Amino acid sequence: MKKRILLGFTVITSVFFIWSGYAVHAGELKHDANAAKKLEIIRRNLSGLTEMKSADAKKYYNEALNDLNTLIGKYDGTEEAREAKFFMGAAHNEMHNFEEAIKCFDTVLGQGNMERNFKARTLYFKTKALIGKGDIATAKEVVAELRMIEPRAAEAFSNELGGMLRIGMEAPTFNVADVNGNPVDLSKYKGNIIIIDFWATWSDPCLQEFPNVKKMYAKFKGKGVQFLGVSLDDDIEDLRGFVKQFDVEWPQIFDGKRWAGEIPSLFHIQATPTMFVLDRENKVRYIGSDTESITRIVTTLLSESKDMPLFR
Repeated sequence: MKKRILLGFTVITSVFFIWSGYAVHAGELKHDANAAKKLEIIRRNLSGLTEMKSADAKKYYNEALNDLNTLIGKYDGTEEAREAKFFMGAAHNEMHNFEEAIKCFDTVLGQGNMERNFKARTLYFKTKALIGKGDIATAKEVVAELRMIEPRAAEAFSNELGGMLRIGMEAPTFNVADVNGNPVDLSKYKGNIIIIDFWATWSDPCLQEFPNVKKMYAKFKGKGVQFLGVSLDDDIEDLRGFVKQFDVEWPQIFDGKRWAGEIPSLFHIQATPTMFVLDRENKVRYIGSDTESITRIVTTLLSESKDMPLFR
């Protein structure tokens, strides 16, 4: 299911890159013929990247982002500059830079009147970014707005959002063994703050965020905070090699099934990294990948009660 969702996302992204934007008429922003020609070249290049593996396409996405940013600076105040910002958001989505994608789409939505279809496309992609970030509550709000413009597009999210974990819900339990054969029973960690990190050694965003995760682990080690890693790697030796090389101390769970694995399926994982913070009652208090936000939330949770943690 997760692979189908992600594949659908890529296919839809490709369609939007192919979409030329010629039908967009904001009514307030002027058009510039030179900007339109340059934007068309960038758009054509972007449309081909969706067929490449993310690691191979990363360099070209970054080049496209630089070109789009240059276009926006040179033709600020034009409809083409707004379209360029939309394409920047779509590119960030493909790279799983969901925070940046949301900022781009918010900029597009905040620039005056918009043609109906263009607004629907922007809301659709913003919803995808919010889901990737793990902000399900806000995603539902955006879907409600999208439903008023394009009900069929909004309906595409109904099943996806309906069964997802949300802030305040109790996390599903699991009882498995880690890569070293040690039992990992989530219910037995009750009474501690729990951080579950869904990640993979093949994920560039995970590797970029890893130093911050390790720093966060060091900050909370021995303070009643239990870290758990759930790897979406294909090969257990890739995981073991990384754990050994970077001295990863917290338990790692692996089943070699990526998105279709038992625990990623339980937690509806659609992007890596995705981290969950569970309070002492195993209720979800955060979903996302921002280690600064996680640090603040965990610090607050630790201050809420001075009860002795069950595990150190």
